[in-house]
Parts: sequence; structure tokens; C-alpha cells
Amino acid sequence: MRITPIRSLSALLGALTLLSALAHASVYGFLDQGAMRYFEGEDAALMSAAIDAALAAPTDSEARSWRNDATGSHGSVTVLRTFSDHGRNCRRIEIQNHAGGTDGRAVADMCQIDGVWKVLRMPE
Repeated sequence: MRITPIRSLSALLGALTLLSALAHASVYGFLDQGAMRYFEGEDAALMSAAIDAALAAPTDSEARSWRNDATGSHGSVTVLRTFSDHGRNCRRIEIQNHAGGTDGRAVADMCQIDGVWKVLRMPE
């Protein structure tokens, strides 16, 4: 099965939310109980900024944390590894979130395509 690249981090957030809604019928069942469904206010924007910072960092393995004191939600993004895919600069990231008393974790391979980070795949 080929996964079509997603065009932006906002699209990634939307895709993860959609996957959460469809999780009962997909291989992404772990997202069904994910913390993202409890995000409020600026939670998604703070997580997105942490993803941007992690992808822009020159080295792997450094966690970029975020916290929304207004909601109590928090999380981190870590680049697990940097690699090349068909000549593209790519990074595998791990996203961990906590919201609404629930923990969530997702891993995504993202590549720079036309100067924009796009989701290549969500590895098993």
C-alpha cells in the first residue's frame, strides 16, 4: 500500500485526527485513544511549533518539549534519526503528548519535498 505524502504539519494534525476517528477500522488503532482528541486552545499550535523546532535542529535525539499551562496538556517531539529517501532529506520523529489524562505516541517519517516537510509514512 502506498501512502500519499501529506503537504504540511497542519495536514499532519488533521490526518492524525482523521486517523483517530477511523482507528477502529485501520492499522492506526493506537491513535483511537490518543491524547490529541483532548487538545484544547493552543495545544495543537504548541505541538506544531515543537515539531518545527525538532525538524530544524541540526542533530538527532534532542527532545523539543511543549506545555500549555492553561490546559495542562504537554508533550515532546524527538528526531529519532535522519536519513535519505530517493535523494530527499528525511527525519523520523516521535511525537509524545499528554492531554485529558491520556498519553499518546506517534512516529512519522517526514521528508523535505519542494522545501516543505511532508509526511512520507507512519512506520509500524
